[in-house]
Amino acid sequence: MLTLQEIRTKLSERFRGEKISSLSSLPHPFELKNVQEGAKLVQEAIQNNKKILIVGDYDADGILATAIMIYFFQAIPYPHFDFVIPNRFHDGYGISVLLLERFPQAELIITVDNGITALQAAEFCKENDKTLIITDHHTPKDSLPQALIINPKVSGFAQEDICGALVAWYFCAGIKAHLDLKLDLTPFLELAGIAIISDLMPLQEINRVILKKALKLFTKPHFPFSSLLLKKHKKIDEECIGFYIAPLLNASGRMAQADIALNFLLSQTLEEAKQHYQELHSLNLQRKSIQESLLKEMEQSLIITQSCVIAYGQDWHEGVLGILAGKLVQLHKKSAFVLTLKNGLYQGSGRSIDEINLIKSLQSLQHICEFGGHRGAVGLKIYPNNLETFIQDFTPYIEESHQVDSILGKLHPSLLTHELLNLLESFAPYGEGNPKPIFTLTPMPILSQKLIGKDKNHTLLTLQSPTHRSIKALAFFCTDLEVDFDSLRVYVTQDSFNYTPMLVVQR
Repeated sequence: MLTLQEIRTKLSERFRGEKISSLSSLPHPFELKNVQEGAKLVQEAIQNNKKILIVGDYDADGILATAIMIYFFQAIPYPHFDFVIPNRFHDGYGISVLLLERFPQAELIITVDNGITALQAAEFCKENDKTLIITDHHTPKDSLPQALIINPKVSGFAQEDICGALVAWYFCAGIKAHLDLKLDLTPFLELAGIAIISDLMPLQEINRVILKKALKLFTKPHFPFSSLLLKKHKKIDEECIGFYIAPLLNASGRMAQADIALNFLLSQTLEEAKQHYQELHSLNLQRKSIQESLLKEMEQSLIITQSCVIAYGQDWHEGVLGILAGKLVQLHKKSAFVLTLKNGLYQGSGRSIDEINLIKSLQSLQHICEFGGHRGAVGLKIYPNNLETFIQDFTPYIEESHQVDSILGKLHPSLLTHELLNLLESFAPYGEGNPKPIFTLTPMPILSQKLIGKDKNHTLLTLQSPTHRSIKALAFFCTDLEVDFDSLRVYVTQDSFNYTPMLVVQR
């Protein structure tokens, strides 16, 4: 049976050996290779009134990174800049020659959250006397673009797994330092914090420090968009970001044009933010509907091998393929790929479980497919005549698992106190790399069990502790809960009505 001290020790072990634990211990921007060189190029462009173009990405991380760069150049202020986020359906992913040809006046191009595989775009910039700075965090391939590259995975950094928005923030901080600007970049951490959760970055070291600061900032937001989100959700924490805010921002790039989410982030007034929010909310509802419909269709034709799960079809909505791949991973506990036929190619997304590195898994198949992304998430293209070979030859590349064990041990009801709540709160935020502490329970009598919620799809239990105190336990999206205390797993949270500890059942 766990004691409070044992819980504290187990949670402390997750961060043993970490050197970055506070804002003051964050690495200087110039420690990220090429930040200072990039700052010099920006300085030269500003001094000569050159036109700067920011090229973003259509996922939440890329949109947030774009917003950070825009806010920065507005704050300097520097008026001679433009920005563009590619349209998923018309432009494809990232910076491209076709995209650059729409901005012939641009002399300095800065990518955020993309560009590390953009060989042709880099060559175009070189041929047309344009300076290209690539800020990205995706895994590089063997050949790098001919550009100034700022990417923690290329050069090494205090923490390689940081998101694109955080790379952009570090670049802005480097420009600020180089130009000796009196500018507070702290408010921009609201944007970076959302991106850390949205892009599933491990909540350790730099990511954890930045996110903790961001969550504090959200109590008194600096921007109209975050003020509106606080009004709607009352409290912005890591769960709120992961379940509500990130899907909302992603919906615009998945269903329409990412500029809708960008405009929301850049809103100058609360009223303007409300208008953009409603549009995002509508798109997110569409996304959910299409996703549910496609999931049912996919279930009829899944290919399940020892190594992976694959679903492919025609005219499937490209914007939801990554989400669906993630759903298949949850259901089958193995790598999953969801593809749709477009312009003679199967295009789509892959997702995987923690110990499988998808980028390394696909290296041996690069002669039959194109791919790029992270260790756990990729975009890929395959010609139809290569699909069968892909299915047969895909071999998971297993790395030492980085997954932290979430199950701490057995919890006695007597420990369900405010002291335990405070202890657990001290190790927050929880998420990727720092999962919520899960406990098993000693058996307790069940006083009541009922369905709650608008759709009656959640189960609320009332348990009786040994001291005859009643304890609430909530199982979300569960209507047939069988209470077997030997296998019941829960995490501890605070009841928002009476501020006492309550349990949430993990299924």
